[in-house]
Amino acid sequence: MAATVATRAEVELKRQIGLYAATAITVGNIIGSGIFRSPHSVAQEIPGVVLPLLAWVLGGVLSLCGSLALAELAVAHPRTGGLYVFLRESFGDGWGFVFGWANLWVIKPTVIAAIASVFALYFCEAVRLPATAQLPIGCAAILLLTGVNALGVKEGAGTAALFTTLKVAGILTVCAAAFTLTSTHPPGTPPEVAHAAAGPASPLAIAFISAMIPVLFAYDGWTDVTYVGGEVLNPRRNLPIAIVWGTVLVIAIYVLTNLAFYRVLSAADVASYPAVGSETIGRLLGDWGRTALAVLVAISTFGTVNGAVLTGPRVTQAMAADGLLWRPLARLDPRRETPMLALLIQAVLACIWLAVAGGFEDVSGWFVTTSWLFYGMSIAALFVHRRRERVGRDPANTGGYRTPLYPITAWLFIIVTVGLIASDLTASGWRAAAGVIVAALGFPVYWLWIRRRSPAS
Repeated sequence: MAATVATRAEVELKRQIGLYAATAITVGNIIGSGIFRSPHSVAQEIPGVVLPLLAWVLGGVLSLCGSLALAELAVAHPRTGGLYVFLRESFGDGWGFVFGWANLWVIKPTVIAAIASVFALYFCEAVRLPATAQLPIGCAAILLLTGVNALGVKEGAGTAALFTTLKVAGILTVCAAAFTLTSTHPPGTPPEVAHAAAGPASPLAIAFISAMIPVLFAYDGWTDVTYVGGEVLNPRRNLPIAIVWGTVLVIAIYVLTNLAFYRVLSAADVASYPAVGSETIGRLLGDWGRTALAVLVAISTFGTVNGAVLTGPRVTQAMAADGLLWRPLARLDPRRETPMLALLIQAVLACIWLAVAGGFEDVSGWFVTTSWLFYGMSIAALFVHRRRERVGRDPANTGGYRTPLYPITAWLFIIVTVGLIASDLTASGWRAAAGVIVAALGFPVYWLWIRRRSPAS
């Protein structure tokens, strides 16, 4: 018995994350580069001002439907691992393993690499470094933040809280400038006038669905605080607030920011300038405003990289603790209580993805469809949880969080997610399918893992 307790102590993460830091992880992991680049992609697909704003509202409503349901699962299973725990509890070890496999090899490394590439781009622009410096700068950011998170969960969560506060304050400052100042500086040179003038080539309904893909990318991250669910203090109270109200805060910020962009720029301008945030502040403040915006995007993406570095290894560590991965991956540093080996492997994989990818668009296509596939399955896990609760196989939820408007919110999320996945698989080409295929390879790997373990069991 003593040996069992010692082994558990070696792999069990402690609860050290408070409400503000937990909410900062949600907000900071959602707000990265998407709000500065996705409005342009949306405007290229659908015309005018009302329809793009409607797309941002609907994307927020869909994310909120998911977060409302996810919060109930997080309260029912407040353990380290997030979606891995929910899938494993509801659908068995196989599905839990497949998610963890995809998270290890594709989802988190590509998320980190994609956001790090944007950070490196804007950092080099802000400090006037050549484009050749972007790869070493991106890798340095990944390794630096891996080192910060290796120091301890308080350091990692504290960094998330700091950079989330800075990025939200910066975005609100941009919005305040847009609503209070007038355009006194000349516009920049639009690189895509011809494309914007041509208008959407697809029927409006198809174009609207296509516009939802960059919107949902910008909202991605509302699941991330569940990965540290076993480290959040008072999870029954704090997790629903961090997940749901963190998502609500982001929706408000995104809608306000889009209104600010359209306050300064026309719909044609938003469709013409990929760096819509830079163009907005440039017309208000000139070149130094564009430089300041580059600094803001660098701060925002740096914080998002930190959040992904913090949350990703928790899935790997939880899987190893459950015996579904190599056991040393579950061990924590005895002094700092961090999953050192899992952090290191994630950093190496993220740097490899960053080195071999051709930029943000090249690497982001790998994880969007794969991530949303597992989001849909995780929300479906709520139906399994409720059914088991009714028959007494899961503890009854007495006084805890319950999903509002259940099952409407859960079904709405699942149905829309299925449609968006089908659309993205059609539109994004081989990368979206490749991400799903890599995830599916987890099934034969899981079978081999079980076969390897069976003689000893």
